Amino acid sequence: MKMNGLNELLEEEGKISAEEEGKILQALNDFNIWLKDLDIVEDIYDLKKISIEPYSDGDWVMKVEKEGSAVSFNPQVLRKSNYDFFEIVILHEFFHLIVQGVPNKEDATQIKDCFGSDFMSLIDIEADFYVASYLKNKKNFDANKYWKAYYEGTSVFKDKWVRNKKFERFLGSLLTVNKLFNTIGKESFDLYLPSISPFITEGYLKVLVIKRDYITFKEITLSYDDFRDIKEIYKKPSKYNVDSYVGAICEFSEKALNNNKNLN
Repeated sequence: MKMNGLNELLEEEGKISAEEEGKILQALNDFNIWLKDLDIVEDIYDLKKISIEPYSDGDWVMKVEKEGSAVSFNPQVLRKSNYDFFEIVILHEFFHLIVQGVPNKEDATQIKDCFGSDFMSLIDIEADFYVASYLKNKKNFDANKYWKAYYEGTSVFKDKWVRNKKFERFLGSLLTVNKLFNTIGKESFDLYLPSISPFITEGYLKVLVIKRDYITFKEITLSYDDFRDIKEIYKKPSKYNVDSYVGAICEFSEKALNNNKNLN
């Protein structure tokens, strides 16, 4: 059977193509090797334990059997986005597994119960940082390419209303990833988690900044228009084409990072 015919058959059965499956498995292995080279992990995860399941409408991306004996990924994201966004999501989940020990949704719920939702946001932001760093260093991504891929997946995890904690997590990843991409020379390790609570009364965001050697608190002063615009980007990305979406995100981070010198 020719490859096109095989891919059509796989699609009918609810499976991704053999080419896409091979590509994502290779990306997982390359990401793992890169993390090992950085001494982030000690071992290389056995790809034989990983399976890409048929498309599922279930609310899950990764499922892990006890003690990591088997890992399943749901490729449903790929039906609603492009391959680059799909890879970003899968690598993010894989980082939860092999580095952070947060493989399943119930693990994330337990962390929120034990340490609060802000701590889970930091875990997500750290995963975003390492995925972006890998893409920057190994696949020549820049901020423009990263956010173009992200734009294609904005409908995948969209909420019907602005949930404060998820919005804060989005802002944190935006600042963290763009600081990484825009740093020349020694790579930054700055993880940002903003709180929007002070904005209404004080006109600034309070930001927890985790650096390699210490933790500090900073402030980001914003105009009301800046805050409204980035909230609109988060809430209604479909109103924008890809170029205006990426441009608005990069403009916001440039203002936040460069006009607030104490963030650096």
